Amino acid sequence: MTVIHGGNREKIAALIQRPATSLLDFSANINPLGVPQALKATLSAALTELSDYPNPEYPRLKSAIAKHHQVAATDIVVGNGAVQLIFDAALALHVQTAMVLAPCFGEYERALKKAGTQVTHFSLTRDDDFQLTGAQLIQALKDQPQVKLVCLGNPNNPTGTMLNDADLDQLVSYCRQQKIWVILDEAFMDLSLSPNEGWLPKLSPSDPVIVVRSLTKFFAIPGLRLGYAVTKNSALQQKMRDQSEPWSVNTVAARFGERAFEDRTYIQATQDWLQTEQPWLGKQLQEITFLHVFPSVTNYYLVYSSVPHLREKLWQVGILIRDCRDYVGLDAGYYRMAVKSHEANQELVQQLRVLE
Repeated sequence: MTVIHGGNREKIAALIQRPATSLLDFSANINPLGVPQALKATLSAALTELSDYPNPEYPRLKSAIAKHHQVAATDIVVGNGAVQLIFDAALALHVQTAMVLAPCFGEYERALKKAGTQVTHFSLTRDDDFQLTGAQLIQALKDQPQVKLVCLGNPNNPTGTMLNDADLDQLVSYCRQQKIWVILDEAFMDLSLSPNEGWLPKLSPSDPVIVVRSLTKFFAIPGLRLGYAVTKNSALQQKMRDQSEPWSVNTVAARFGERAFEDRTYIQATQDWLQTEQPWLGKQLQEITFLHVFPSVTNYYLVYSSVPHLREKLWQVGILIRDCRDYVGLDAGYYRMAVKSHEANQELVQQLRVLE
């Protein structure tokens, strides 16, 4: 299967014959604060190490992540972004049948199919605002006992919805009892309105769970890429070690990750921005007559437009949004819009109002 991603400004710029740098990109959910200023010196210093191989064990990087989340360094696997770790986990677990949500991040299904796994879908519905409950998913697993792995985004992409703690407790408990693996993608957890540690503080050695996290989006480094996965399950740790390739993180990314969580000023500024801009943009979008805006807890909104070809119309005024018709469970008219800076958000709203 082919998965189309947002963030390809150069391709769209060539189509509409405009400089890529002139486009406002709402198709990629990246922190608009940009790369932390305080860490640019760290990036520069790392360039002097490019002639040496990275330590394939990444002790300093794992130690920094372990300290931040209060877990053991041996619980951590690092990789070239969260996507690589999802592919590694799918290959390491290598089950016959897995379940994903519909809609969800398309790379889950692609990773599972590459691992030779058959994929079944649990369909979220527009009538429920694409919200999921633990009871619904557990019932679906009971109905399909052949499923031995669940891959779940929390928050989910592109819907912006999230399972509450009680539902997630219920789901993990059921999967533990039934020996069902869980890949829990928390790439947007730090970019949610109520940022928390997600499932990480609750991980136990008996949990059949691997939690995947990303620094790429929060710290605005999609061109660098860095992710990590955490599990306390010894069998899963061994499976991931057996699957992992050496030097999965380049030296510059590793040095960045060693210091990223120390930049408390940047982390607080990001949270302040999100708490202000996310609800502001949501309110403005809800006032656009041709849009239906679905509730979101993170830094993007899923919308439905009654105006056809909305993406192409916005191209003409230099704005990119994510067409979601390639997501299983969505069709023409669904789009995802990221939350950006206030100035950029104002421009998006202004151009949408022109189309009313």
